[in-house]
Amino acid sequence: MRGPKIFVVDRESKADYTVCFVKSRFREKNADIIKNGEITQNEYRADITVYITDRESRADILITYDNFPK
Repeated sequence: MRGPKIFVVDRESKADYTVCFVKSRFREKNADIIKNGEITQNEYRADITVYITDRESRADILITYDNFPK
């Protein structure tokens, strides 16, 4: 089963979810939302838009680099 198509936006206000990267798989939170997805080049093809932040406290999704869609 394929996951959702993901597009990374440049502003938090445009995003459906805010994402922060963590080092440990045990610290992941809501990662299943985008884990099996794939990155798309066009926003209109995306099922989900995300904004990447470095603040865990502002993030809706905490995910490791390994589990982030490619």
